[in-house]
Amino acid sequence: MTDPSLYRVSTPDFRALAAKYPATLGKFVKDDRGYEAKIDFQDAEAVRCLAETLLQHDFGIYATFSLSNLCPTIPNRLAYISLIHELLTWSLPTWHLLHHFQHQPPPADDRIRGLDIGTGASAIYPILGIACFPHWNFTATDIDPNSLDYAKNHIIDHPNNGTHLSDRVSLLHVDPNASFLPDQQTGLEFTMCNPPFYTSFEEMNRSASLKKLPANAVCHGSRSEMIVEGGQVRLVQRMIRESITTERKVLWWTCMLGKLSSVAQLAAELKVLSGEGKIGGWGVNELKTGGGKTKRWVIMWTRTKLRLSDELGRKDLRSSLEKSRPNSTERTGKKLDVGPGWTRKELLESTMAILRDLDGCFVYPSSYSGQQDAGQRRGSRFRSQSVSELNQAVRRRSDADPGRLDVILTQESWTRRARRSKLQAQASDSTHLQDTSNIEPLMMVRISIHETNETGGTGLVVKVNCTYGIDMVKFESFAMFFLGAVERKVQQSTRRSTDSADAQA
Repeated sequence: MTDPSLYRVSTPDFRALAAKYPATLGKFVKDDRGYEAKIDFQDAEAVRCLAETLLQHDFGIYATFSLSNLCPTIPNRLAYISLIHELLTWSLPTWHLLHHFQHQPPPADDRIRGLDIGTGASAIYPILGIACFPHWNFTATDIDPNSLDYAKNHIIDHPNNGTHLSDRVSLLHVDPNASFLPDQQTGLEFTMCNPPFYTSFEEMNRSASLKKLPANAVCHGSRSEMIVEGGQVRLVQRMIRESITTERKVLWWTCMLGKLSSVAQLAAELKVLSGEGKIGGWGVNELKTGGGKTKRWVIMWTRTKLRLSDELGRKDLRSSLEKSRPNSTERTGKKLDVGPGWTRKELLESTMAILRDLDGCFVYPSSYSGQQDAGQRRGSRFRSQSVSELNQAVRRRSDADPGRLDVILTQESWTRRARRSKLQAQASDSTHLQDTSNIEPLMMVRISIHETNETGGTGLVVKVNCTYGIDMVKFESFAMFFLGAVERKVQQSTRRSTDSADAQA
């Protein structure tokens, strides 16, 4: 299994690769023994050989790429796969917890199902995804039967790959005007698409002539790989329309774009649809590709109420996208100077005391971890039927990761009015024990605690992320209440400790 962030850490070492593969890549590497060896990216044969070598060396995949089709740039393509992994890692724990909360049956298996729309002659996204994640499986579609035949014969069924790829990739020819989702396709965790840039060869040539500098690498491909009627914007608009009308389940729709103007237009449209409640969470992410100059952006959206973190959906975007960014889904409290007697575990238990007083509030030790394979989370089991069991579960989890909780809120029990009503009625915490099979959560949040050294001195910071929900005004209200309550509780505890120390003195 290959780390999908491989090329973020370091770019390929051409000198080392040339030494290991002298008969193939070695012929194209120019090495004057300076800082680093180089490859001529205007040489189509060299670019193909590099892609084939990287697949073999870093992923254990054998491929022979077509001379007449686009040759994939492996680091850029891997960056898209890495983003999908981060997207699932963030959202699947919430999705599975929701199913548990509503007593829905667990998934039949551990597989993560993806759809690659327009896979081309390289089928690059399925093969990279499978090389990185043992639970991923793909359906890969294309409108060009020749591209599919080539991908099958020279990559998927390559004799050196055995059945590793063919068992987990299904290639499917589709009509250009057909639905993006194949008829026989059932539930999907995600879709991927890297649409053609241009509406015509004339536009492609005009775009090349307007560039101040020549392209970083040679670019050639079949008509269906380079050109689409209406351009990439119209294609993605059609995809968005299908996503909000289809009854078939797709957790996340995604699309990679190479023109910033297209990103800005589509992001603005997604922002409107989100405001109308036609989609739930959405975001834009500029791919992290290491040292490469080529820029790519991925737009992501869902029909569900799942929400993206700011890190995934709105961070570090160009100023031209500022007006089109999604609203923030997280709030961070002040740095808490809690003193030497406090750790994340103690602060977590204080947050538990606050949540315990809220009716309709269900708390679980979070199964989110940015380091695990998202597919492995399907086997997670959530358990928290009572306050005492909850505290025990949190303490058990705290031994491993004392800094995260996933919280389900079914009513606005944090408002002043609700808390006054509870005091008057002397309400108990029996709402924690109710049947939740037919309850749709008001929202779900992820509470995390981490250490910080910013603004002088070490302290603890509490962050609240909305992971599920439509009404962001209610999220803002809850976050303000919760962060304020945590701050007051820490201040009270600190004062008691100080008073006790003074009394002993």
